[in-house]
Amino acid sequence: MNQSILKLGIIALSSTLAACGSDTETVDSSGRSGADTANYSDLDATQGRAYLDLESGHSVTSTDQWHFSYQKYVGFSINGGISGDAGIASCIAHIPEGIYDVNGAPVQSAFEALTRDNTQADFDTVTATSCTADFAEDSIDLQIDMENWLAADYSAGAPVFSANSDASNGWIIQSASKNDSDTYEYARVKVSAVDYSAGVKRAITLESEIWDDNASVFLSAVTSPELNFTDNRVYWDMETNSIVTADQNWDLSIVVDERNWNIQVNGGVSGEGSAAVATLLVDSASQVSNPASGTTGDVYKYYSDSASSVLSGPGNYGAFSYGVDDSHNMWPNFTTYLFKHGTRYYKAQIVSNYGEDGTASSGNLYVRYAEVTE
Repeated sequence: MNQSILKLGIIALSSTLAACGSDTETVDSSGRSGADTANYSDLDATQGRAYLDLESGHSVTSTDQWHFSYQKYVGFSINGGISGDAGIASCIAHIPEGIYDVNGAPVQSAFEALTRDNTQADFDTVTATSCTADFAEDSIDLQIDMENWLAADYSAGAPVFSANSDASNGWIIQSASKNDSDTYEYARVKVSAVDYSAGVKRAITLESEIWDDNASVFLSAVTSPELNFTDNRVYWDMETNSIVTADQNWDLSIVVDERNWNIQVNGGVSGEGSAAVATLLVDSASQVSNPASGTTGDVYKYYSDSASSVLSGPGNYGAFSYGVDDSHNMWPNFTTYLFKHGTRYYKAQIVSNYGEDGTASSGNLYVRYAEVTE
């Protein structure tokens, strides 16, 4: 997810969406539930990531068949690529005309004109060939960008890599698990050295300063062991400043992914822990005086790695646009997404973030969906 101080709390949207349709399912002559007929489903993402199966229209668990999922403050993902093993891909089939200006900013009057009723026809006309772009599976959206920590010099022909020396090379990291006091550990971390030889070696060294909560200071910087990721992913535990294995307590890992060197956190789509990177309200990690979110105004919130998905657009929150009317509301943009699962196609449109009648709390999605047979 794009790190922005715009990631604020969300309040309930005033009800501008009139309820229509039915939660009942229809069955066509092939026996497929709801084929080519718009159905509606609730998806409660208020307590964590929620998963929707577009074949049945049911909210399911991550171990069941599902097509897309949603988690507040993290975003949407598709059951394909980095986010799942079902091989599902998606594309944008239709965006209501005129809702974004040439700079991609939402047009308030256009959003205010959208209703569940007047977007029904556009949803109904979407077919399996409605997409102008290719179907795509999810890829990873890292909190630690390689361009921030890796410097490359091409003046001699072959690249010479080194650690970036500017302030963008540095992050406040939250640990993957809590300590004995039931609190997270924090550290200021940066890449201090890079050792690269084409086809022979790829390695980095980290410098970290652990936060001492009792003394309210960052401790003196320590240098990590060399993280040699030439052939395999390497895992690092910041509390012990040691290289560990995947089944141990780790906070950061690094791996080669084609042309990229990915530093990933043990959280979100990259791991099962709670490791995350701070979204800062100051210019750099070196200026943070206290890493606890909201304590000093230095740190807004912590975010883990997420999925970069077709459902990440067209709004700044994918199927939603935030702050259309300068409030903290999430407005549905009524985009219709098409999903390909083997030889079957489904379409879905998020019509509310606040439940069927617009009065529920944020994260209660109301979804219009149908199987597409032509």
